[in-house]
Amino acid sequence: MQLSLLIFLLNLLLIASALPTLYKRSFDAESAYQSALNATWSLFWNSQYDAFNLNDPACTSEFSYAAVWDLAVVGKAIVDSGDVAKTEDIINSLYKFQNSAGWFTSLPGGSEIYTDDNAQVVWVFLAAYELTKNQQLLNTAVNLIHLIQTQWSAIGGVTWQKDETYVASISTVEAALAAVKVYEQNGDESLLTFANSSLTWLDEHLTDPTDGFYYDGINRQTWQLNKGKLTYTVGVAISTYSYLYKFTGDEAYLEKAIAKASATLQSTTFLSPNGAWNNQLCYVHLLFAGFADLITITGITQYTEAVTNQANFIYLYDQLTQGSYGWYGSDLSLYNNYVKSTGDTKSISYSYSADNYCSTNPTQPKRSALDDGSAAQIFYNVARIN
Repeated sequence: MQLSLLIFLLNLLLIASALPTLYKRSFDAESAYQSALNATWSLFWNSQYDAFNLNDPACTSEFSYAAVWDLAVVGKAIVDSGDVAKTEDIINSLYKFQNSAGWFTSLPGGSEIYTDDNAQVVWVFLAAYELTKNQQLLNTAVNLIHLIQTQWSAIGGVTWQKDETYVASISTVEAALAAVKVYEQNGDESLLTFANSSLTWLDEHLTDPTDGFYYDGINRQTWQLNKGKLTYTVGVAISTYSYLYKFTGDEAYLEKAIAKASATLQSTTFLSPNGAWNNQLCYVHLLFAGFADLITITGITQYTEAVTNQANFIYLYDQLTQGSYGWYGSDLSLYNNYVKSTGDTKSISYSYSADNYCSTNPTQPKRSALDDGSAAQIFYNVARIN
């Protein structure tokens, strides 16, 4: 084993022991996962439309289709539960979003196509295939990753929206993870090459050298760079590097996975002063998945306590009602509960947005399938490592 890798591994022990202990309280990740699943299904599944509702039923009785991204996040959480009947419902609902070319549009019958959404759809179909062994599901996933590969841009990277000019880190890295997951099923070596090329391009063109994290993206025509950063790009990279290590045995991939994982627990880019990750659930759930993949693939367990503590914080301070979650930086009731419980007014500031509430009323938080599905994925992945 390379000396640098040994140093990384030794540092893990320091990271785990140095995390804040203020918010530690035992909770059962599996129970939290099941609670989030039950809330998501009971609140948002509409049997009349056989689809998930965008709207919180406490806010309005009107039905609107949840976007395909929302459905992919919720769908993955439900398929992972092993419930075959609900998995069939998820798959049938997803097919409503598929157009004649095989792409999945943002809404049924729509025209907008996002490659990152489609990559997450690949993950759902692969998980459903593993559960049911229905060959059609694998065929759909294989066809979709081939479509995603057509969006490799002239400057490299995968375009975020089909045939448009913005090349995003999230579309590129999620395409890479979709590729390695398809490879796991069909053994197509070219998919490993594609995944490696995607990560190499990100390292060379969209990585901030000061922290090792990815910028949001770049316009392939103007070269204008968006320097925003979100945790889901890092989490998906950790997963992809871990899978590449699993399939190739190349320790260079493992080093990169460990470096990015360790950085998320040390860098202020993604850590609030209280030690909690600072992204909303729809972004941070894939960071939990990245850690779970790294731990289960490599057997490196030194991260387990730190990741479990992050999930425990969410359980304590982001739960709106039983099994339903928001974010303590954008919901007034959650923010007030956090401040009352901890006395901490410096780590996070509350910002009002009318969209977060029923009828703009701060006493009526608006729940969402995307947030609840994200929470379910978080607790599922923590259960995987405990």
